[in-house]
Amino acid sequence: MAFGNLDLLAKADADAIQGLRGRIRTLRRLMKRSILDSDLRKQKRFFCQNSGACGSHYIVDLLVENSVQRVFHEKDPDLNEIGVKHYESGLSQSSLIRTLRYTRHNVFFEANNRLFSLSTELAAAFPGAAFIHLFRHPADAVRSAMSKPNVEEYLRSHTRFAGKIAGSPQQRTLERFCHYWANVNRRILDDLKLLDESGKDVMWLNFADLGSGNISRLESFIGHELTMRQRSPSHVGAVRKEGKFESFENWSDQDQKSLNEICLSVYQQLLQRSR
Repeated sequence: MAFGNLDLLAKADADAIQGLRGRIRTLRRLMKRSILDSDLRKQKRFFCQNSGACGSHYIVDLLVENSVQRVFHEKDPDLNEIGVKHYESGLSQSSLIRTLRYTRHNVFFEANNRLFSLSTELAAAFPGAAFIHLFRHPADAVRSAMSKPNVEEYLRSHTRFAGKIAGSPQQRTLERFCHYWANVNRRILDDLKLLDESGKDVMWLNFADLGSGNISRLESFIGHELTMRQRSPSHVGAVRKEGKFESFENWSDQDQKSLNEICLSVYQQLLQRSR
């Protein structure tokens, strides 16, 4: 039986050890979690997929503050590389399913943009899985990403901005972020529409509703009362010395046009789904 990427799987163990002993223990746990724990796989669990820079920290912190258990933000291993490779060129689905069963076996709720292309595999790995597509107005998401102090280096080096996810390296940085937002959200949207039609539980959630405390749909979907309905915005780290990227109304005509042409149709589809 093929077990997938053992180096990746071993990273899921907080107490992982090196050498043959560690590999044997990883194999034993893998066999138990991916073969024997069928009842565990059928438990209800939620995967909150998103493009990043759209409030995933916020929703996780909100649930934790309301005492929801087994809630994770980008759970280790974060599967960044495997998600991108699967999006761009495809990987063995059976190997991916085994990897997810092993690394996500104890999840009740996870928000992770690295899982953006793995909806079908998550649904196959966990029959009880439900999905939330968390999204934000693209201008706000782009502003958040563009406010990083090292945005140019971040764009060059980060694997999520490889290949076709973020368009051509010859494009302007803002345009590449727009393509990244549109491509990731379009992939999640297309995959979850199919899962929704197949009978899986799927919810589209606008961060504007979440941030305003309008969370009754979220409560009903995950089956937990959230007595604390709002929280302070999550810390988003340092921004460039000159301050945050300008609000959309202050963008240049060229930047506004780029965002509208690249992102607007996807955003409108997401809004329709969230109503």
